[in-house]
Amino acid sequence: MDIATIKAMHAEHGKDLALVVNMSGGKDSVRMLAFLREHFSDITTYVVYADTGFEHVRPISAEEFARQRTADFGLELVTVRNPNKTYLEMVERRGKFPSSSTRQCTSDLKRDPIHKFIRTLAHSVIINCTGIRAAESASRSKQNPWKQDARISKAGRQVWNWMPIFHESLQQVLDWHQASGTALHPVYSYAGGYLKRLSCRVCIFATNADIKAIYQHDREAFDLVASLEQRIGFTMRAGESLFQIIGQDIAADSQAEEFEAPCAA
Repeated sequence: MDIATIKAMHAEHGKDLALVVNMSGGKDSVRMLAFLREHFSDITTYVVYADTGFEHVRPISAEEFARQRTADFGLELVTVRNPNKTYLEMVERRGKFPSSSTRQCTSDLKRDPIHKFIRTLAHSVIINCTGIRAAESASRSKQNPWKQDARISKAGRQVWNWMPIFHESLQQVLDWHQASGTALHPVYSYAGGYLKRLSCRVCIFATNADIKAIYQHDREAFDLVASLEQRIGFTMRAGESLFQIIGQDIAADSQAEEFEAPCAA
């Protein structure tokens, strides 16, 4: 999908067309919002932050950071949540953590609340935008950056899922932040922090090095997950607890680009 096609859709549907921007406060979602405002400032745009209940809170909350970056573009942030559970509550009730193949953290706590918000909108055509990039992982490179969402394209409403910066590299995203003077959340190692990803405070995709850094810089979050492992008798990582991981020598991180979920981007 290209810029000209979106503009043609806008010309056809006018005010019936709207953009929904999934905003985590992460480098990719902020870059995506800038791209969309640069090319489609005349299209009605909603910026939505999905709060899992286990987002970064220091030195500035991910939600507040996302709100500030959204305001930079003259828009307001809408926060949505699953009313029935937070991330930690979900894990405790299930008795196990999400996995790469079963990601309730994304489906139940992010996608579903955003879909619920989309259903409240009085637009017949909605483009749901996420900051996923192909270079993040081999599996993501195989995704289709433009497709109709059959699950919520009902009752006269068309919903399209779009990844506007799918073909941008990590370096391009970071270069844009630097050139535009747009701040990165302080938790990022690129900004002097300790993580390469802005996701849940302890993410199932965290590397050993990430877990060690979390132990050092966000001990509260580490302890919450470590104690949860003990209560449910199920570890976040197969075969080893968080405390076992930090007791081991931490191998060097892979040089491949980080995997950033909407979970977060």
